[in-house]
Order: sequence, then C-alpha cells, then structure tokens
Amino acid sequence: MDFNPVLLVPIAFVVALGVFYLNHLAAKKRRELFAGFAAQQGWSYQPADDSLAHRWAGTPFRTGDNWRVKNVLSGAFDGRPMVAFDYSYQTHSTNSKGRRTTTTHKFGVVVLQLPGALPHLEVTHEGIFGGAVANVFGFGDLEFESDQFNRTFRVKADDERFGHAVVTPRMMELLLARGEIGWRIEGNSLIGWDQGAHEPAEVMNRLSLLQQVVAQVPPYVWKDYAGVDPRLQGPRHP
Repeated sequence: MDFNPVLLVPIAFVVALGVFYLNHLAAKKRRELFAGFAAQQGWSYQPADDSLAHRWAGTPFRTGDNWRVKNVLSGAFDGRPMVAFDYSYQTHSTNSKGRRTTTTHKFGVVVLQLPGALPHLEVTHEGIFGGAVANVFGFGDLEFESDQFNRTFRVKADDERFGHAVVTPRMMELLLARGEIGWRIEGNSLIGWDQGAHEPAEVMNRLSLLQQVVAQVPPYVWKDYAGVDPRLQGPRHP
C-alpha cells in the first residue's frame, strides 16, 4: 500500500494544533501561578507589559527582536520597590539551503530599585570567553585579589575605581556562596537575570540575593557616587 504524501498536510496541521493547545494550557497555568503568588505577597500582577523591554539597555535586553515581557510582578521587597517578569526575544539564522530557523531565548528577570543612581557595573559568570581568552579579544574584566573569584566571575565597570569599591572581600564571599545569577547596576536599578523561566521560589531567592548585594555596598560609595546615605532612609515603597 502506497503512502499518499498529501496526508502529511492534515497530520502536520493536527500536530501543530495540538502543540499550540498544550502551549496555551501551559501559559494559562503559569499566569494563574504568578497571579496567585503576587496575591500572597501583596504585589500587583500583569499578564504582560512589553514596555519594560525598552527600559534597560544591557543583557539580556536590546538584542534580537520580538521582545516580550510576561507575568509581571511589582511591589515592594523588604521595603524596596521591585519588579520581576518573564522576558524573551528571538534570533534568526539561515542555513546553506536557505532554510530559516527562529530561536526563542527566555530569561527570568528581577529588578530592585536602588536608593540612588550609581555607575554601570556588571557581574556575570566566566564562560568560554573568560580569563585569558577574553583578554586576547579585548574583553578583559577587573581583577581582584581572590583567584577563585576571578576564575568564577567577570566584573565589568565603566569606572574601575568604583568596581573595586563595590566588589569588596565581603561581596566576593557573598557571590562565591550564592552568586547564581548575573546582575548589573544600571542607573538606579539593580537587575538580576538568568536563562530559562523562573519559578516563585526562585524569584524570592533572587530578590533576596540582590537585597544582600545592596546591603554590601559600602556607605561611602553611596555618598561619593550617588549623594545619598541609605542608612538614613526609611523603608521605601513603590
């Protein structure tokens, strides 16, 4: 019995419809999960707010296209304004046969508002372009007294003096113990991110880490670079 290739069309349609339906159910379940989580924490919840994709300039933003922000949580964490959300963008490639492939990149993002604006500083994990390889290609990072820290993290700062003032031995100890995400100071925002969708427990853990990062910044740094003293400020609310 010969197989009719025409039958592939309805079969492919049914499969695509099934995948769409399963994705729809998964997205609905995730919206319900985060809406309930927001209510428990006394936060606000929005299913989507793509305007947030334009608010910050560094990783993982401003690359690819079709920027999307979903499951937005906003409110206060330990008295400090915060926002957390699912972020995704797409990239495209074409193979030698002209076939175009689209890849969706997903991230979990958390942001804490800082007491004042500080210079740019980014701390990420060393990857395949870390260490000596990065230096050869002009992507060198700041070096610190801890060899373990230097092997584990990349620190980029517009102001080298500021970078060394923030990444103190106590900060390095904190990050070596639980620096599981990349983070960046961008103006008055402290942004943390990691690849893949995050869950409510991870949101809380990452916000806790960012709050500890804020607490480790020496008081003189806030005074010299932002003109504020967080020790004199009460709890902050959005």
